Amino acid sequence: LIAVVVVIAVVLGGFGLYKLLSPKGEEGNKEVTINVIIESESINFTDKYNTDEEFLQGLLEEKGDLNLVKKDTEYGPMVMGLKGYEVDDTKEYFNINVNGEDAMTGIKEIPIKDGDVYTFEVKGF
Repeated sequence: LIAVVVVIAVVLGGFGLYKLLSPKGEEGNKEVTINVIIESESINFTDKYNTDEEFLQGLLEEKGDLNLVKKDTEYGPMVMGLKGYEVDDTKEYFNINVNGEDAMTGIKEIPIKDGDVYTFEVKGF
């Protein structure tokens, strides 16, 4: 009985830590900048967007002019295409940069904050 109680406590504690430490999105309207850089196609797109979305995936899906193509993976959705260009996943990928720093998570977990700049650049392996 004690072992069952300990296991339940560990599971609940782990879930609590996950909720406490996971990224949080800001509620309300935010203005952000999206950059898409695809050198091979001479695409250097920049635009500002207003959104109520809390995470980057929602914004990318909401704005049709970005033409998001994504692929569901075991790690979450992966950006495969933007602005009409799809990467060849055997040799290139979209690198995600937030305010000048490489993102450590995917679009599903990147919180949107007012004034942030999100850059998607095609890079090779």
